[in-house]
Amino acid sequence: MTIQAWKVETAALLKGAGLEGTPDLDARLLLQQVTGFDQAKQILFFDKVLTDAQLDSLTSLRKVRLSHKPMAYILGRREFYGRDFQVDERVLIPRSDTETLIEAVLAFAKNKTDTPSIIDVCTGSGCIGITLALELGSAVTLTDLSEGALAVARENARRLVSRPLTFLHGDLLSPTDKKYDIIVSNPPYLTASWCDEVAFEVQWEPRLALEGFSLDGLELIRALVAQSLDHLAAGGALFLECDYRQAETVKQLLVSSRFTNVRIEKDLAGRERVVWGVLACTNS
Repeated sequence: MTIQAWKVETAALLKGAGLEGTPDLDARLLLQQVTGFDQAKQILFFDKVLTDAQLDSLTSLRKVRLSHKPMAYILGRREFYGRDFQVDERVLIPRSDTETLIEAVLAFAKNKTDTPSIIDVCTGSGCIGITLALELGSAVTLTDLSEGALAVARENARRLVSRPLTFLHGDLLSPTDKKYDIIVSNPPYLTASWCDEVAFEVQWEPRLALEGFSLDGLELIRALVAQSLDHLAAGGALFLECDYRQAETVKQLLVSSRFTNVRIEKDLAGRERVVWGVLACTNS
């Protein structure tokens, strides 16, 4: 079978299995994973006959993809803010929506005279904290309840960051007694019913990284807001990703917790995605 014939066959099978998002791209990436041929070479050598060994490997990968396993887990990587991050089933797959969180933090940091200290809570793959460390040159601490997630984040930091970062194992802000200029988090925030309703692909991702508990999914966000009051430096800011259905509730939570200038930022799809505010200074 030739390269082109395999791509056409695979794209058709993926469409037939309900994987209609990017079947042509998926076929190309699977082929590249096995043969090492990028898009240009696949076009140039479209009539090259695949070896039996290559076909065996491709058949195995295609079978896994047909089971709705996300491409990011199959390939072992996902691009985020222009960089490749290693991912596996221990961590949530980085999404472009979360780049809204990065943009909000960068905009806030521009107004700071000093390089801000940052803690990334529920770091997962480390994509948020590592990206901010690279973009701002900040000292960044990354925390997670999952040891497996921290292992992935450490490996990404080793590959991408030249300076050492701090990794802490534990629940939310409990592993630290320090104060930070910026607390940023994409915590679990889906309700149990939302978790049950997500696409087959999302169900491959760790439920620990998805479900926020309580009927509204905001149990962890409420706890993080409360803890942040003791972990933000004067004039520090808290940045949270949440679902668009929760944004207004999270905004009111920050307003009622001594945060000022509370804002909601929309993602590229126009949905409310990030809520953030600056902790009001006290006279004490």
